[in-house]
Amino acid sequence: MRRLWLVVVWLLTALAAIVAADQSITHKNALEPVVKVELVVPTDVVVGVCLLKAGTYIVMCDKEVVSFTLKSTGERMLTASCNGPVMKERAKETRAVYETQPSGYIVMDRLYLKGNNVEHIF
Repeated sequence: MRRLWLVVVWLLTALAAIVAADQSITHKNALEPVVKVELVVPTDVVVGVCLLKAGTYIVMCDKEVVSFTLKSTGERMLTASCNGPVMKERAKETRAVYETQPSGYIVMDRLYLKGNNVEHIF
């Protein structure tokens, strides 16, 4: 009986760790604010599987997806699911982190949106 109890406790602990790890990656949180900011993309960049041309974009995160809309035309250029860990505090500024790949393409690796507490990873 004691062994059964230890196995049950161990399984519950393992399950709690898996659930906690999953929540740190996904951030569908009712308390997370919807954010809409302007982002200037200085050069053509790859975001996920899409190529964004250089320009000014309105970026919006609605807790489930992040969308990039070209400011000059109002055309939505990309909608991607929100992936990334929840940060301890909200971002103080909008900032994109770019990486140059060996192929020469520039990739948007991470995106921080002012007022949002999620590190968006593409």
